[in-house]
Amino acid sequence: MSDLKTILSLLDFTRERLIGSLDGIEKSGQNVQQVLAWRPGVGRAHIAWQAMHCAATHDKYINVRIKGTEPNDPSLCESFAGGSTPSDTNVPLLAVIREKLILNFDAFKTFLNSADLSKVTDFPNNVKRTTAESAILLAWHEAHHQGQIHLTWNLYKAVHGVS
Repeated sequence: MSDLKTILSLLDFTRERLIGSLDGIEKSGQNVQQVLAWRPGVGRAHIAWQAMHCAATHDKYINVRIKGTEPNDPSLCESFAGGSTPSDTNVPLLAVIREKLILNFDAFKTFLNSADLSKVTDFPNNVKRTTAESAILLAWHEAHHQGQIHLTWNLYKAVHGVS
């Protein structure tokens, strides 16, 4: 599957689910910052980290992995990209999360609109992947983390008696 329209539709579909989860938290009547910071267990990531990880991954994947340059937002990537450790003191506000998600998602889609989808990039561990395959992987990646957000939100509601 290397059809740009299909790939963009897949990315939009997964993003809508992520935003829908954040919308549900915002409209729940709960303390949003408390929900975003809540961890389902020791060493487990909170919802804010999961969402910001999606934003950081788009930045790092395009700029570092595919283009071979530096991330646009090194601080974001340091705090939330792969290999980072979720912090109890770095829990962004929902407005910041939304801003970073929009900024990096739009940049990713802009990149894809002008990219050669068949171009092969060398990744760590001797992995070779086309730009189209990378985009599909990032759609899966976001769906995975949206699932983590969904699970964490449901656990929060169960623990705190929220219906």
